[in-house]
Amino acid sequence: MRLRILFILILALAVTAVSCSLKNEEKKIVTVTIQPQKYFAEKIAGDRFEINCIVPVGSNPEAYDPSPSHLVHLGKSVAYFKIGYIGFELAWMDKLIQNNPNMKIYDNSKGISYLEGTHMHADTPNDMHDDIDPHIWSSPKMAYKIAENMYEAFVELDPAHKKEYTRNYENLVSEISKVESEITARLLPVQGTMFAIYHPSLSYLAADYKLQQLSIETNGKEPSALYMKKAIDIARKNNVKVIFIQKEFDMKQAKTFASEIGAKIVVIDPLNYHWGEELIHIADALGKE
Repeated sequence: MRLRILFILILALAVTAVSCSLKNEEKKIVTVTIQPQKYFAEKIAGDRFEINCIVPVGSNPEAYDPSPSHLVHLGKSVAYFKIGYIGFELAWMDKLIQNNPNMKIYDNSKGISYLEGTHMHADTPNDMHDDIDPHIWSSPKMAYKIAENMYEAFVELDPAHKKEYTRNYENLVSEISKVESEITARLLPVQGTMFAIYHPSLSYLAADYKLQQLSIETNGKEPSALYMKKAIDIARKNNVKVIFIQKEFDMKQAKTFASEIGAKIVVIDPLNYHWGEELIHIADALGKE
């Protein structure tokens, strides 16, 4: 009986020691720029890495200044996953590297051709605007490449667990494929139609599904009265029924535009962590025109 009790005590102490050891073993940190990246990275990494997103929910990645707490996590990161051409990265990447010179940098946009001139402006209705659009995650077709780039990065960072990352990556690809199928079913009947949007963040979705995107914002600024009049004329001519706006932008301008053309306003969040659900929400709004 005493031996049994002694054995149970030793076993309990061993379990406690292992548990404490696991708790004290901190996960390696990988930092990403935006929430959709965090979603993909967590799907592939599983429990192997802690994923730190430097631009918090509700912030604009075009003009965000990182907080001290995010910089602390960044200083501990073994790698940074860039999304490619977004304002935050253009302004801060050199400083982030200086903050942690040993951190590996991976570009999740590697192999993707950026779109230029993918949203129509009222000032040049017969031409397309020539800004580079960084919103590559706004289409499932681009998401495949983002996921592939992430997978290769995790395997390079931790080759010992390649099988696990491969399995997780394949599951993510299957998920992206389902999102793509659902979006295709919704958007196929409305190919060729035009939608309006305050900030032009759906260029890749429009290009991949043969839609036209009319931008209300002009060069990152609120539209002038003259610009709004031209945009309204184009929208009426093309029978625009939907105007998308992100919640952080001026709803007043969108309401004015919508009332003039008889369109519905749909609030969207292209930076939503739940990337697939958000794209289906957007496709639903377009498919119900």
